[in-house]
Amino acid sequence: MDKDIKSIGYGVKVGKTYVASEDTIGTFFGKVRKGLHLAKENVKLFDDLDDAKGTANATNGEVVELYAREVEDNEDE
Repeated sequence: MDKDIKSIGYGVKVGKTYVASEDTIGTFFGKVRKGLHLAKENVKLFDDLDDAKGTANATNGEVVELYAREVEDNEDE
């Protein structure tokens, strides 16, 4: 069963909440963050660890790795 558990990306935890979305503006020099939205249930998925670390540094949060497990249609819950 362990072999089908895979990392799907990273999230940022701030206290008891998670970063749910970001407001950004794309500029010539890169993206500029305008604001962050926090939620207890919705988690923004970061594909890149460096992006997640940048958001964690901006919010005094911590990066958490998120995992998922593949389940076949005929597998019992």
